[in-house]
Amino acid sequence: GTSFTGNTAASGNGDIYTILEYTTVTIYNTCPSPYSSSNTPIQGSDLDTGGEGTFDGDKYSYSGCSICDAGYYSDDGCQACQQGQGASAGSFGAGSCVDCSPGKYESSGVCSPCTGSTYTSTSRETSCASCAGGTWANTDNTGCISDMTCAVGSGQAAAGGTCEVCPVGKYNGAEDDSQCITCPAGKFNPNTGSTAVSDCEICPVGRYSIVHAALGECTACSPGKHNANTGATLESDCLDCSTGKYMETEAAENCVFCPTGKINPSTAGSSSASICSDCQAGEDASNGSTECANCVAGKYGPAAGLGCFDCGRGKFISTEGATSETQCSLCPIGKSSPSTGLPSSCESCQSGRYAPAEGYAQCAICDPGTACEEEATEMQSCTAGSFSGAGAGTCTICSEGTYASVDESSACVTCNAGKYCPEGATEELLCPKGKYSNNGAIAPDPSSPSCLACDANQVANVNRTECVCQQGFYTGLVANEATTVPEGVSPDTPGMTLQTLDLLPGHYRTNSNSTEILPCLNEDHCLGGSDPSSYCAEGYTGPLCAVCSSGYAAIGAGETITCKKCSGSSTATVAAVLTSIAVVVAVALIFLFSDKNSKLRRSLSSMESVMSVATKKFEKIQPYIKVVVSYYQVVGGLGFIFSMEFPPIYSALTSIFGGIVSFDFISFLPLGCMVESNFYSRLLAYTLVPIVMSFFLLVCNVIFTKRKDVESANKVFEVFLFMTFFILPSVSIKIFSTFACHDFDNDMSRLKVDYGRDCNAEEHKAYKGYAIAMMFVYPIGIPLMYWYLLYRRRHLLNGRQKEHEKTMNEEKALEKALKEREENEEEDPTLMSLSFLYGNYEPKFWWFEVFETIRKLALTGFLVFLAPGTAAQVLFSLIMCFFAMRVYSDTRPFTSPMMDKFNNAAQMQLFFTLLGALSIKVNLDNENLQNKGYFDLVLTCVQFVPTLISLLTNVTKARIATKAA
Repeated sequence: GTSFTGNTAASGNGDIYTILEYTTVTIYNTCPSPYSSSNTPIQGSDLDTGGEGTFDGDKYSYSGCSICDAGYYSDDGCQACQQGQGASAGSFGAGSCVDCSPGKYESSGVCSPCTGSTYTSTSRETSCASCAGGTWANTDNTGCISDMTCAVGSGQAAAGGTCEVCPVGKYNGAEDDSQCITCPAGKFNPNTGSTAVSDCEICPVGRYSIVHAALGECTACSPGKHNANTGATLESDCLDCSTGKYMETEAAENCVFCPTGKINPSTAGSSSASICSDCQAGEDASNGSTECANCVAGKYGPAAGLGCFDCGRGKFISTEGATSETQCSLCPIGKSSPSTGLPSSCESCQSGRYAPAEGYAQCAICDPGTACEEEATEMQSCTAGSFSGAGAGTCTICSEGTYASVDESSACVTCNAGKYCPEGATEELLCPKGKYSNNGAIAPDPSSPSCLACDANQVANVNRTECVCQQGFYTGLVANEATTVPEGVSPDTPGMTLQTLDLLPGHYRTNSNSTEILPCLNEDHCLGGSDPSSYCAEGYTGPLCAVCSSGYAAIGAGETITCKKCSGSSTATVAAVLTSIAVVVAVALIFLFSDKNSKLRRSLSSMESVMSVATKKFEKIQPYIKVVVSYYQVVGGLGFIFSMEFPPIYSALTSIFGGIVSFDFISFLPLGCMVESNFYSRLLAYTLVPIVMSFFLLVCNVIFTKRKDVESANKVFEVFLFMTFFILPSVSIKIFSTFACHDFDNDMSRLKVDYGRDCNAEEHKAYKGYAIAMMFVYPIGIPLMYWYLLYRRRHLLNGRQKEHEKTMNEEKALEKALKEREENEEEDPTLMSLSFLYGNYEPKFWWFEVFETIRKLALTGFLVFLAPGTAAQVLFSLIMCFFAMRVYSDTRPFTSPMMDKFNNAAQMQLFFTLLGALSIKVNLDNENLQNKGYFDLVLTCVQFVPTLISLLTNVTKARIATKAA
């Protein structure tokens, strides 16, 4: 419904015509539930709906309807409910009226509960009946009972008949018909429904509670009284304020004193501050006083009732009862008044403080570097040689080992190392020569201020800060203990420690804590010095400076190694040499396998006569050449085998000759500039290339044999034997070198022939296995091959020389045996293929080349395993050399006596070379540089002079013999 007046809706939305555009307006003929009408129309007979027609008759909106009262219901107006029934206001329909239940009654159309000792036992009652005397209504007021039980926290009402919740100040813990119990005196209970006496709380201070007073809080003491105790039970427990005090509020624990400068001399129980009266000017009253007293010395009272005031810090009053601040005087200099209202006089400044002017509230602290005696008026500066901290009363003299060079020092400075300072020193003094101090002349002996003397073999350094070893000594692992410098360390450098050992050029050690000073393989490679990181010369690195740096390639090995910087010329040299070798091999192959009538053969035919003459001459000097080659094959490897450095001239020459006679050209080429090269790769090359070449030569031999070209087959086999003769010592040394490692003091182990290879690495273990296999091919296999080839044809080689010696002298027997051997060669031309092995020896010594081969191996490769790097190893070589000399001397195996003498000269030359090596090893040549040069010259001459003299002698004798014939 919508309320409206006339044609305008009461909602303010305009004419009803407008409302109809948005919603529906309901017009009632009668008021809808729960409303009823007053039967008075509120508008005219027509209602304009704006074109929707008109509605005639009396129409009603909600504003013309009202809600039915309680006890009535809406049904074409408000209708009353029947007697004994009730309905709420606004009910609709007769069904809204309900009967009043037992315990209730109907009054004005509302069902109300019976109260007190009244009840209704049936429905639709209009009044409650009263219970007879001695009874009361039950809890729901539906009847009367003679016995009643109340729950805890409740009790029977004073009028009886009902239970009521215990009010404040009471409690009840029993479930019966008893009444609630009042809290004991001195307690109160602010809560209802309490069940125990423990719910009653003790009265706080300033209050009390009398017996049987059921209170929600205790009664407050009235103004002018106080109570300092809890649980008060009587009003008399509230006491009157004493004289000198008052209390304006109730419930006070304590009364308050009269304000400063006022007193209450006689009235107790005062409830107002107005009871307090003023003291006179210059007077004051202490708390609770009943009479005034003069202001004490140090204070003044400027007016009545204000009390006494402090003079303030830095002032004082010597008299009592002062009435003005002007009576306060300033503290004199040297004194102060640190607190207010003090005394009749100021305090003297304590030691370490001063007051330079009047009125100091606090004496100032003396600055560092100054001193202040008691009652000081100024600071006194400390002089040089003394010091003070802040607040010092006196200056302190600098103790031994410290000094103060200026006035007003706040602390003495510790003497620096190398100096000493007596007591009161104003400067540092340098320790005398030969003495030192390492911490202000008090260490290492704190009890001694003097400088300390250095131990034996030590001197003080320039700054006198420490003792250092004098020349020829160094400080080792034990502090301050001088140790003689080892060989290889400069004896002229003073002050050395283990970490700063100054190595001489040509020496090396693994690290700065190592005591093992090692000679380098080549003196020029090691620069010496005290920094291990800069021991090596440019291009060299690694242990003993025997490894080439990046960008450098190794030429040679062992003590002859040289690191050559890679450049275009180095690469070109390697390429040229390898190309030349390839060309020579190619020409030889073409010559060997070409037809005899080929152009190549014909072009070389013109050289046959020349080659024939050269071959005959070569055959005459071949024995001498073999002796020289064998000699330098042994001597060329001694430096590496003995792990020692020979003099430079000797070392260079023997290395060159040794490399030539061993066909060890690769060692003299900077292969590292073209490909990565190390000992392992060279070992493979040195061992596998000869095997390949041998296989090729043997194949050629088979081919020529099948062609029945015996001469060519013999030459090929001779080339094969020639190759084994030249390469065996050098290849054997390479193989045995795989097992020669240098162990350093830092658990490092490096291969002697290539210090860049780690002997502890798995790679090295693999190559050791390979080297063992190659031992059966070269140092074992080749001598066995020689023996086999000679032994199986010995009957054709010995010429029955021993049998002939039984019937004729040795000279004729040799001549006859040689003739028979030549006849055997003619009958069996293949025998000539072995002539390289037996041709230089008497027929009965057909086996001697095997002995010579074993001798060379014993003096080269086998020595690697005999006490390597020691003098004993050199001694073993001397013994073997001496044994060989005796064999040569006793057998005289060569066909020519001159050849025997030449060979003996070579053996003696080798013996003296080994003797020189022994002298170097045991340092018998520990002479100056000039004498070492002489030794180098002599040792070099030993290599050439004996054999040259022997060779010239033999040549001369041969020419004389030829002329005589």
